[in-house]
Amino acid sequence: MAATKNVLSPELCRTFVALVRHEGSVTAAARELGLNEASVSKRLRPLARGCPPAVPRPWLAKRGKRFVTTDEGRRMLTAATEAAAGWDRFAALAAADREPAVTVACGHEAAGGIVLAAAARFRREHPAAAVRVVVARGRARVEGVAVGRFDLALVTDTPAAVREVARRPVLVEALAEDELVAACAIRSDWAAAFADAARPVTAVEAVGWTLVLPEGDSAVRRRWDELVRRRVPTAAPRVAVEAGGWRVLAGYVAAGFGVGLLPRSVAAGLGVRVRVRALAADLRPSNRVYVVRLADAGERAELIDAFRAALGGAAGPD
Repeated sequence: MAATKNVLSPELCRTFVALVRHEGSVTAAARELGLNEASVSKRLRPLARGCPPAVPRPWLAKRGKRFVTTDEGRRMLTAATEAAAGWDRFAALAAADREPAVTVACGHEAAGGIVLAAAARFRREHPAAAVRVVVARGRARVEGVAVGRFDLALVTDTPAAVREVARRPVLVEALAEDELVAACAIRSDWAAAFADAARPVTAVEAVGWTLVLPEGDSAVRRRWDELVRRRVPTAAPRVAVEAGGWRVLAGYVAAGFGVGLLPRSVAAGLGVRVRVRALAADLRPSNRVYVVRLADAGERAELIDAFRAALGGAAGPD
């Protein structure tokens, strides 16, 4: 028995998304896509009728001269939008000029710090090679390396977590560690508790303060929350600020919004405006930065290795 043809395609997804964007107008969608109305209507037929097994239920229904999305269509809209955009990125990558280039994914802090320093060093040593820096969430960085969108990614997730997300052979190499500390403004409600800088902060103390912490879905924050729960299972910490970017958090700490979890280097940059205490060993999440890349980079391995070396030079001795 012949296999049933799968009607779904990048063109169909693109057409569906354009139709929804133009509130069901075939005329407007056709104009955007550079097609005639008859071609657009023909493309949409499987979505209006349903076409098992790929489209078991219709995504569209006709209302007068326009289409409206069904419940199934509304459910599939986000996925169709992502599929169309993903195909466009793939096509652009396939057609791109193959000039020597390295693409690095990182967070906001690294983009303006270690990656910038490494890119400058790399460019001096490899003037013919381009560098592309992309700021993305941690999981997206790892996934990007796994599918070949990025050559290198900087993350703070553990190697085991990285490999679980990547689901293909990747190299995870330690780059640098910037110890996390607790910090508060020198003129704040918590300054007295920081008078003895040599005494490490315990979980019991921390849950009694108002806190300034990284975003809840960040790797460091997840580890911090887990350590607190282990020591004080019933605690409900008061969090005044949850934000991305260490320097953003540092600004709130210096302004007296709460006790912040900061890398020691960032806290040091605030100078006399803050007091700092180390975290107890059982409350100190790792803030080690790792470099992720494919285990087999093929013919581009030499260029990727060169940027990895530039990152090492920018990080300095661990």
